[in-house]
Amino acid sequence: MKTMFEVNTKQFKDLITQAVNEAIQPHIQRLIETPNMKPVYTIDEVCQMFGVSKRHLQYLRDTASIGYIQNGRKILFRSQDLTTFFENHYIERAKNG
Repeated sequence: MKTMFEVNTKQFKDLITQAVNEAIQPHIQRLIETPNMKPVYTIDEVCQMFGVSKRHLQYLRDTASIGYIQNGRKILFRSQDLTTFFENHYIERAKNG
């Protein structure tokens, strides 16, 4: 037997907001803690940290959305560039009231 319940729009938005915040908060905190960060990261490390594909990371590089270092075929990302990217794309939670 399935249990069903009704929620209004505000309750639904609050549930979604809470779920998203709980899902991304550990990742944001890891990025903010700059003293523990390495000076540079590889493509694989950045993809794993952010949960994005290599193709999406390539898109961010191609559109100059994120800074990077290229030495021959080697691509590296500075921790400052990653932090700047997230600070520039941070959306503050709307205050309900």
